[in-house]
Amino acid sequence: MASTALVVGALAGCGDSAGDTLPGRSRPIFEHGWQDPGELAAGPTAFTPPDPAAAFFETSSGARAYVVPGAASDPLVRLTAALPLGRLHEAEGEAGASALLTQLLTTRGPAGAGDPLSLRLAALGTSLNTVETLDVTHISLHVLPEDWREGLELLVELVRNPDLDAATIRAHRAGPGYSMPMAGIGGDGFRPKVELERRIGGYPLAPPDPGTTVSLAAVRALAARSLAADRVVFGVGGPVSRDEVGEVLESATRGWAASGGLAAEVNVVERGEPATGFHAVDVPSLEGWIAIGRAVGAVPESDRAALAALRFILAERLNIAAREIRGLANRDDFEIPVTGSGGGLLLVRTGGRPEAVAPLIRYSLDELARMHDPDEPVTEAEVTRAKGWLVDAVWRRSLELATSASETFAVEQVRHGGTGRLMGWPGAVASVTADDVKAVAREYLDPAAFVTVVAGPLERIRAARHPRWPVALDDLEAELSGR
Repeated sequence: MASTALVVGALAGCGDSAGDTLPGRSRPIFEHGWQDPGELAAGPTAFTPPDPAAAFFETSSGARAYVVPGAASDPLVRLTAALPLGRLHEAEGEAGASALLTQLLTTRGPAGAGDPLSLRLAALGTSLNTVETLDVTHISLHVLPEDWREGLELLVELVRNPDLDAATIRAHRAGPGYSMPMAGIGGDGFRPKVELERRIGGYPLAPPDPGTTVSLAAVRALAARSLAADRVVFGVGGPVSRDEVGEVLESATRGWAASGGLAAEVNVVERGEPATGFHAVDVPSLEGWIAIGRAVGAVPESDRAALAALRFILAERLNIAAREIRGLANRDDFEIPVTGSGGGLLLVRTGGRPEAVAPLIRYSLDELARMHDPDEPVTEAEVTRAKGWLVDAVWRRSLELATSASETFAVEQVRHGGTGRLMGWPGAVASVTADDVKAVAREYLDPAAFVTVVAGPLERIRAARHPRWPVALDDLEAELSGR
């Protein structure tokens, strides 16, 4: 009886405001004490990025590098090898060869090496960090300043003399393309993203089918193109001497063969025609995960800065709608392709408890439609925040430290053939207007072109109803499948 009285008393104390609060919360949904960013007092900032021309170095073999010396007090040196390696570089008959070649580079070590790669890395107190995208793969390691020579020599060995072991290649079978367990929404291994790629475009947007084999000839051909001296670009950043790095690179790359014009034309991402606008995949999981997206081909350079601003604004709106207002998810994000052509996947990523899955789809699609609607404006405040994020956060962070700048320059050289676009980015962003953002939203965000994939415990998701936002997955599926 006492506990009942407490509950009744607590409910009575809420008064008429009970309908304005989330379940389990006492604070009204829309009430917060956050300052508008424009009200925050911030002093002037100045940032001068390193000069890529001063950092550039080329060896007699044609190998290129960006060497960015850091402060003597910097604790580490970052060593990077950027490679024109990814599914968009695979020629006919080479499907799956880029992922396999990356695996060989980062697990087997250089051909004929005396010690296993794992022991050589352990001796340096480091490990390899590999980032694979559709058109660029980069391999990095951090070492102590006194170990940069050994680390750089090892990195050159890895990409100059890969161990293309025939038995390993024959035994290889392509995996599913996604990672398990189902948790989090980050990375290319996010299962709904891969399922979406397969349904709307297939290979090369999506990984090759599971079980795909790769021939030794295909791996050798791709390696000859992607790992030639004039195709690889190195980045060295930290407390190093540019002259000393140049001497080590010249020695380590001497005699390395150039490509001889073997570079293949980069494949083009094309949008396929999905059977329906909705797909569900039953996966044992505590939560449901969602990808809503479409494929786009080459994006004109004139659209790139406005599309990047759109990415920030839509991600901000998605998180306000899904997280801040409704408490449905920790994150509701939007991403755009990062390839040299701009082609790839426009993607909303999110996920949550079974009862949150259908509402997340509903309100995410609503935000896409609102952004696409010509009568729904983009505000100057949104554009200002987007510009600040694109330049003062993302761009500046990529160049602020010697370690990050060296990697950024190397990747940019491989992806765009130089650093002019990178260094001109602040100017391109500064010229973006709200009308520009609205124009690219009209061009790329037609909700009818987007496909939704849900992966998770489907029986629980279909039966669940959120106590405040009771959207049904079956109703959404019928609506989206009928497009």
